[in-house]
Amino acid sequence: MSYNSGNARRIFYTKWNKLREEYRAAGMEEDAIQKLYEYDLAVFNNDRAHHRYDVEIPTADDSENQSDYVEYERATTVTDTYHETKTRFAWVGEIKNERLQAGLEKLSDEELQLITLYFYEEYSTVELSKVYGITHQNISKRIIKITNFLKNFDFQGAE
Repeated sequence: MSYNSGNARRIFYTKWNKLREEYRAAGMEEDAIQKLYEYDLAVFNNDRAHHRYDVEIPTADDSENQSDYVEYERATTVTDTYHETKTRFAWVGEIKNERLQAGLEKLSDEELQLITLYFYEEYSTVELSKVYGITHQNISKRIIKITNFLKNFDFQGAE
């Protein structure tokens, strides 16, 4: 059920009309009653302003709101893929050979990850086969394919 601002205001004013009468009957001054009212009104308005940003977290069996929550989570999640990829493959920027560096920059993230693990972090093909879930022969073929690409890379414009 959604928030009904008009109904909430009516409830607030009704409650405060009763409180005013009680405070007057108890002998409070009008200034003190008014200050209490203004404080409670400010709290009410603050709560009301924040209520529109509240998101009900759906339960596993609440399929109606599940897609709304997933969409909300996707919209509010920030990922820094540029920074992650650049720091993960920072060694590429340290390559002195401009042609090799240009070739490495043309590789996909998956290919860069494979050669990073193999050449830079010195994983064996057997270890990589366990990481990728494929045979070590396939890992060797991928590494050979990448190294051949780098050897035969068309380095036009780079001297």
